[in-house]
Amino acid sequence: MENLTMRPAAPADMPAVYDVYRTAIDHMNQNGIPQWDELYPTPAILDEDLARGELFVADAAGEVLAAVALNEQCDPAYDAAAWAYEGPWVIVHRLCVSPAAQGKGVGRGLMTAVEDWARATGYRAIRLDAFSLNPHALRMYAGLGFAHRGEANWRKGLFYLLEKRL
Repeated sequence: MENLTMRPAAPADMPAVYDVYRTAIDHMNQNGIPQWDELYPTPAILDEDLARGELFVADAAGEVLAAVALNEQCDPAYDAAAWAYEGPWVIVHRLCVSPAAQGKGVGRGLMTAVEDWARATGYRAIRLDAFSLNPHALRMYAGLGFAHRGEANWRKGLFYLLEKRL
């Protein structure tokens, strides 16, 4: 999507960020993708991401279309993956695109911006997990060159652990 910008989230963005997640969770559940719910991710989790400076938004013409958290924290299940690249690496958490913006390249554009940011910040790889029942996310990550490195079973089911060298 043209004119898409990734920037650190600001407190004033939070109502729009909460709306992106709430509407996306409803949309996913209506479409048989039970990835997230009222327990995760919550506004409190998103507020913590903001407070740590780890929450980023993708906006176009001043409208928040997507959000993502970026840090080096990972679940212990990541330890069992067959990672191919040495660090430093960044972990992508909670990538979420507003349903109104889905299918327009926003997710791909945000991930391209994440890659650019990660390179500029000195990271050598990106790691993430993707819900096995979310075909849209899986197609996007495969198309962006992410490789399957392992699996984790969490509360909502099977997740694939993915990695890309920068």
